[in-house]
Amino acid sequence: MTGVSRRGFLAGAASAAFGAPVRLFGRSYADTTWWDPFVPEIKDVATYLRRKFRQDVTDRATGLDIQGVRDLLAGIVSAGAKSGEPWRVTKAKCFAAQATKMAIDVSPLDWFPAISLWNRNERPISRVIWNRAGEVNKRVLPAVVNDAWRAGNAVGEWAMWQDFDHSVPDWRVVLPLGFPGMKARFERHAGAKNDAGGYDDPFCEGVRISAEAVLALVDRFIAQAEKNAGRKGQGRGRERLAKEIASLKRLRNGPPKTAYDMLMFVWIYFFCSEHLDGIQCRSLTELDVFLTPYYEADRAAGRTTEAEFREQLKHFLWQWGSVSNYWNQPVGLGGTNPDGSSAFNAVTKIILEVADECALATPKFLVKVAPNTPDWAMDKMMDMARRHRSIAFIGEEPTAKALKKWAGASDADCRTMVVRGCYEFGLRDGCNASGAGHVNFLKPLERMLAEAAAGERAWGDWPSFKTEYLRRLADVTARCRKIAEWTEKVLPDVNPANLMTLATEHALKTRKDGYANGCPRGNNTTILQVGVGTAVDALLAVKELVYEKKEMTLVDLGKLMAANWAGQEKLRLRMLRSKRKWGNNDAEANALGGELIRCFAQQLNGLPNARGGKFFASGHCARQYVELGAKTSATPDGRLKGEEMSKNLSPTMGADTEGATALVMTYAGSGTSALDLPGDYPLDVMLHPSACEGERGLEAMKALVRIFHRNGGSVVQFTVFSAEELKDAQAHPEKYENLQVRVCGWNVRWNDLSKAEQDAFIRRAECIMR
Repeated sequence: MTGVSRRGFLAGAASAAFGAPVRLFGRSYADTTWWDPFVPEIKDVATYLRRKFRQDVTDRATGLDIQGVRDLLAGIVSAGAKSGEPWRVTKAKCFAAQATKMAIDVSPLDWFPAISLWNRNERPISRVIWNRAGEVNKRVLPAVVNDAWRAGNAVGEWAMWQDFDHSVPDWRVVLPLGFPGMKARFERHAGAKNDAGGYDDPFCEGVRISAEAVLALVDRFIAQAEKNAGRKGQGRGRERLAKEIASLKRLRNGPPKTAYDMLMFVWIYFFCSEHLDGIQCRSLTELDVFLTPYYEADRAAGRTTEAEFREQLKHFLWQWGSVSNYWNQPVGLGGTNPDGSSAFNAVTKIILEVADECALATPKFLVKVAPNTPDWAMDKMMDMARRHRSIAFIGEEPTAKALKKWAGASDADCRTMVVRGCYEFGLRDGCNASGAGHVNFLKPLERMLAEAAAGERAWGDWPSFKTEYLRRLADVTARCRKIAEWTEKVLPDVNPANLMTLATEHALKTRKDGYANGCPRGNNTTILQVGVGTAVDALLAVKELVYEKKEMTLVDLGKLMAANWAGQEKLRLRMLRSKRKWGNNDAEANALGGELIRCFAQQLNGLPNARGGKFFASGHCARQYVELGAKTSATPDGRLKGEEMSKNLSPTMGADTEGATALVMTYAGSGTSALDLPGDYPLDVMLHPSACEGERGLEAMKALVRIFHRNGGSVVQFTVFSAEELKDAQAHPEKYENLQVRVCGWNVRWNDLSKAEQDAFIRRAECIMR
C-alpha cells in the first residue's frame, strides 16, 4: 500500500498549477492490500469495519459509484462554465450532487453510515479542484511566479502547493448548534432570499446549497436505515439500527443530545468536508473533553451503558482505521480544565483502553500534557507508545508561550487550544492555517559546492563560507514566502470552502471564505523546514575537510559530491560515522543548528501573508525528507545522492549515537524552542525496547517528555524497536502485518514502507545500541 503519495500529490498539484492534465493520486489503499483482499460478501462486524473504506459496501440501488459521481461532477462544471455561473455556486452544486446522488448504506453491522465515495485517494471532488487550480493559476498568477514555483519544485529547492488540508471547525461553537442551527445562523446573516428561494449573492447561495445538502444527506441516511431496519434476522444489528435512526433524526432537527449523537455529528461533518467538499478536517475534537458531559448525562439518564459506549467508540475509531489516511487522522485528548485541574478523566481512560485494544495506526492521538497530568494517564499513554500505538505528547506550557507571543493569546485561549494536523496547535477560532511549502536546507550548500567545483566561486575561510550559506538559506526562504503570498491570494477562487464557511460565523458576517481568510484569529500560513540536521552535519564536514584539516580543496570537495563520492568510500564512511553531528550534544553542532533555525525563522515569523494572517516557521517536514532528498545531490556528511535527509528537527538517521539524553540536550543547546518555530517544534525519540522496559522505562520516557517541554519544545513522539525485530519484519513481512513505526507526525505500517525507508529505520535502531 502506498497511501496518498505526497510526491504524486505534488506532481498533480504542480501540473494543475500550470494547466497540464493531471492524475492526482496514486493507487488506492485497496489496490495493494495483499494481506487484506476484497471481500465479496461481508457478514461479520470485524470484516465490515476493516473493509468499509477499502471497498464499496453501499447499496448500489441508492445512487452512483465513484465513476458515476465523477461523470456527474464533470457535467456540472461544464454547465457552470458555459453559463458563466460563479465558481462558488458551481462548487456548491458539486457538493450537493455528491450528497444527494452518491450511493449510501446504513448497515446493521456498524454504528455509522457508509458512502460510495469511500476512497480518499480517488475523491471525485479532488479532480474538480485541481483542474480549477490549473485554470485559475494560469489566468491570475504572473508568469514569473508560476515559472519560479515550477522551477523550485522541479529541482527540489522547495516543495510548494496550494494547501486545503488543515481546517478545523470551532467544535465548541458548532456542536451546540448542530446542522439545523448552523443553517439558521447562516440565514440570519444572509438576509432575505430572492423569489426563487435562493440568494443573488454567490457567497450566500453557495453556503445555502451546501447547508441544505447536508440535511438532505441526513434524510437519506434515515430513509436507508429505516428500510434496512425492516429486514428480518439482524439480531444485535436491529438494535444498532434503531438507535442510529433515532440519533440521525435528532441531528436532523437539532444539535447532538447524546455522546453517540456527538460522534455521529463529527462523522457527518468530517466526511462531508473531506470527501465531498475537498477540505480536510484535521481534528476530531479533544474527544474526552467533548464527550464527557454527554456521556455523563447519558449514564445518569440510563440512555446507554459503558459497554455500548465502548462499542460505539470502537466503531468510531475504526472509521478512520479503515480509511487509513497515510498521514493519519488526528484526534485530541486531555488538557486542563478552567479550574486548573487536569482534563484527563474516566472517559479518557475508556478512550485509551478502546484505542489500545483496536491497535490502529490511525486515528493518531495528540495528547495535551502538563505538570498536572495524572500519573495513571501518563503511564497508560507511555505504555501504549512503547507498544507502537500512535500517540504524540504536546506540552501545554511551551505551546502556551508560543501562542501568547505570536497570537496574543489569553490563558483561556491557551487552555482551549486545538491540537491538529500532525501535531500542530492553534486557537480554536483560528484553525485554518495552511502549509504552503517546505524549504530544502541542503540546496544552498549543494549549489555552493557546485559553483566551487566549476571555479565560479571561492570562500577562503570557514566564517565566509558559513555566512554565504546563511545568506542563501535566508534568500530561498524569502523567495518561497513571496511565492506563497501569490498562490494563497487565489485560494477561495480555487476551492471555496462552503462547509467550513457555514461553520464559521466570522466568515458569514464578513462574507469571507471559511478556510481561505474567514477565521477571526487565524488565516495563517506555515512554511516548513526540511533537513536541518543533515545540513548541520554537512556544513561541519565542509569545515573539517576543507578549512580545518585541509584534506582537500573546496573545488575537489565539490567535484567529489558531483561524483557521488566515487572512489572515496573510506572517506565517506568516516564522515558518515563522525560523532560531530546534530543529535549528539556536540556544542558546535548545537550552536550551528540554532543559527540555521533562527535564520529560517527570521524570514517568516510574524510577517503578513495574503490571507489577512501571518507567516510562521515550522520544524515539521512531513514526507519531504524523502521527496526532497531524492532531488538532492550527495553531501559532505557521507550522505549519497538521492538518499533521505534528516526528518523534522531530528538527527540524520543513524547519526545520533550518544543516546536519548544527548539528543534532548542538543535542542536545549541550540538555544531554540517553539518560540522560534511556532508552527511546531518536534522531538522524535527512537529507543531500544530494553531502555523502556518496566516501571523504570516508563519513568525514563516521562522524564524525556518533561525535560523537552521544560526546555521549550512543543511535542515528543516515540518509536521503540530493536534492529533485530525490524530486520525480521523486513525478511518476513507476513509475520508483521500490524507492526507500526512512527514516521514524522504519523504512524505507518512497517510493510507499507519502501525498502530504503525500512533500511533507514534499521540503521538508526542499530545506532541506538552502540
